[in-house]
Amino acid sequence: MAPFSGDGALWLCLGISLFFAVRGIVTDLRQVVDLTEIKHNDREDKIISEGTEDVLKLDTLLKLSESTSHDLRAAALRIISERSTKGETRDLLLADLDCKDKVRQARALSALHFLVSNRALSRTSVCTHLRDVPTYTALINCLCNFVEEHTEQTSTTNSPILPKTRPLGEKKALHILNILLPENVPAALESGIISQWLIRYPFPCALTEPSRRQDVVILMKTWWSDDAVMSSIFGTLTQHPDGIKQLRKHGLMGSMIEENDQDDDEDNDDDEDSDVWMVDGEDTAGSSFRESSRRFQEGSAEEQALRRRRREAMVLSEGGRPLGRDDIIQRPIQDESS
Repeated sequence: MAPFSGDGALWLCLGISLFFAVRGIVTDLRQVVDLTEIKHNDREDKIISEGTEDVLKLDTLLKLSESTSHDLRAAALRIISERSTKGETRDLLLADLDCKDKVRQARALSALHFLVSNRALSRTSVCTHLRDVPTYTALINCLCNFVEEHTEQTSTTNSPILPKTRPLGEKKALHILNILLPENVPAALESGIISQWLIRYPFPCALTEPSRRQDVVILMKTWWSDDAVMSSIFGTLTQHPDGIKQLRKHGLMGSMIEENDQDDDEDNDDDEDSDVWMVDGEDTAGSSFRESSRRFQEGSAEEQALRRRRREAMVLSEGGRPLGRDDIIQRPIQDESS
C-alpha cells in the first residue's frame, strides 16, 4: 500500500499552501498598519522647519491651512499669525484698524479678532506682539471712532450702562480689547483708554439729569450682566492702581469717602424701599430696572447730613433692658447757615 494516497497528497499540499497564504496575509496586514499609522514623534512646531517658514509663500500657507492634517493646518496658521503681527504687515494692520474707512476697518477688526481669539493660535505668542502702546493706541482710536457712530438705536435694552445706540462693529473691538487689556494695563492707560475713550463714552447713567457719571464703576459691578464685556474691561482697570487713579481723576469713579457714604445710604434705603429703580415712569412696563443687591437714589443735602449724624451717634446701654432714645448720644445739630 502506498504511504500517501492520491487524496492524502492533495490535502497535504492544500494545507501547506493555506499555511503560507495565511502568513502572507498577516504580514501584508501588518505592513498596511505600519504605513497608515499616524506617528507623533516630532513636535508640532517642527513639522515645517524654521528654515523653510520664511520662504513659504502666502498661497502655499493658505493651501496648508486647508489641509486635512490637523498638525499641518495648525503649523500654517501659526506662521500666518506670526507674520501678521510683525514688521510691515503689523503696521498695515494697525493702520487699517485706526482709519475711518469702514471697509478697511472691518477687515482689520476681523483679522485681529481671529488672531487673538482663535483656539488654534492659543499656544502661540501672538498676544505678546500685540501688547505695546502702538497696538493699544490703534485699538482705542478705533473705539473712539465708534463713539461718533452712536446715533441710531440698535438695541431696546433699558440699562444704566449699556447704550441703546452701540454700533455692531464696536462689539468686536470691545472683545479684542478685553482679551488684550490684561497683557499690559499701563500701556493701555498711556494710550488713552480712559482719558481719550471712556471719558467720551455715552453711558446712559452719565447722560441722565442729574448725571451719575461718577457711579459708572459701581453700576458696572451691579449691572454687569447687561454688558459683560465692558464690565470685564472695567474690572481689569480697577485691579490696577493707576487705573483706579485715572478713573477717579476723570470722574468715572467717586472718592473713597463718597463711595463709603453711598454704600451706607444704599444699605439704609434697602431696608426701607423696594429694589426697583424706575426710569421713564410713564411706561413702567419694560422701563424698570430690577436690582438684586442695592438701590441707588439721590437724596437731598438735609437727608444726607441726617444720615451722617446717625452714623456718628454713640449708643450706650447697661444691658438687661431694651434700647431707647436716652441711650443714644449724638452730636448736637449745628445750623449750617450760621
